[in-house]
Amino acid sequence: MAKRFQFRLQTLLRVRQTREREARRRVGAKRAEIARLDRLDALAAEEIVRAQAALVADQQGRIDPLVLQRGRVWIGHVRRAMTLRAAQRTTLQSQLQQLLAELRQARTQTRVLEKLRERRRAEYRRARNRADQTAADEVARQLHGLERS
Repeated sequence: MAKRFQFRLQTLLRVRQTREREARRRVGAKRAEIARLDRLDALAAEEIVRAQAALVADQQGRIDPLVLQRGRVWIGHVRRAMTLRAAQRTTLQSQLQQLLAELRQARTQTRVLEKLRERRRAEYRRARNRADQTAADEVARQLHGLERS
């Protein structure tokens, strides 16, 4: 009975697969951070619309400068927060691009070993099939030799 196929670099392959999974996890986490900032910006935009509508509604008939000033200060605060998030998003996008490059590299390294494993497995199968065929041919020769005697 021939021994089972054994890939000598299996441990290295597992390490590279683990690195790839970790890189995928980091990319997902970074994308989640960016999505969170986008959701916060959407909520802030809605808050600005609500605050402006409230200012217009409160000013029906008479204008109160204090209420108007507070409303404008609040809207300015929300817009500054949005600007800060935009800068943070830009930073996160550049980090995401770096993580994606790392993920592509990790995937390439993993695929190289996976292809090597498949090539070695195919070589092993061919060698095993040749050995099986040689053994079958030998048995056939011996049986043929017995029939002649």
